[in-house]
Amino acid sequence: MMAETMWLGWWGQADWIVRGVFVLLIALSLISWSVILYKAVQLRRTLGLERAAARQLSLNPQQGADEVIQPDTATRHIQDSLRGAALRGEGAREALSELAAHRVRAQRTELENGLVILATIGNTAPFIGLLGTVWGIMHALQALGGAGAAISMDLIAGPVAEALVATAAGLFTAIPAVVGYNMLLRRLRRIMVLLEGNASYLLAALTRPAQTPAAVASIARSEGRAR
Repeated sequence: MMAETMWLGWWGQADWIVRGVFVLLIALSLISWSVILYKAVQLRRTLGLERAAARQLSLNPQQGADEVIQPDTATRHIQDSLRGAALRGEGAREALSELAAHRVRAQRTELENGLVILATIGNTAPFIGLLGTVWGIMHALQALGGAGAAISMDLIAGPVAEALVATAAGLFTAIPAVVGYNMLLRRLRRIMVLLEGNASYLLAALTRPAQTPAAVASIARSEGRAR
């Protein structure tokens, strides 16, 4: 009850700038945690799907995507783009390679959505809290200026301590955002390694020259002589 009374008393004495700083930091913290949880689930699911696609493509690049890879994976989107270009007569390896690289970049951009928000919150929240601290100290010193000579440590420590809470609130908002950003970025890099490898498998499968029966027989004879 006493803590609630002290909090209400501080809130009643604070001006609109300090109140706005605290409300803004609370809103940024909620946004930060929402983005972290959403992106963690999204990237975890994407990582699992791309790992499964990589396993299938490493075993059978020709049939892996058609038989196993789910339609909503980034690898399937790349495969559809490459095959569509090949059917339109754009089957040169250079053209397909450039298209695959473009699709990989597009998927990276899509998966990066939300990370900029975390980076922005992590960079700005401490300064927002510092603004509240500086303004609160200025406000407290102006109020103490009318107290004359009867100024004690009790009159100074209370307002200054309350103003410093804004800095702590800024740090509590920024630290989870920075940690979440670094963890999600690390997972995104792992996804991109898998995605680039899958695109290479698909590109090799589409540009591999078809083997005629004579060529197959020649390869069989060569293997027989080697034995």
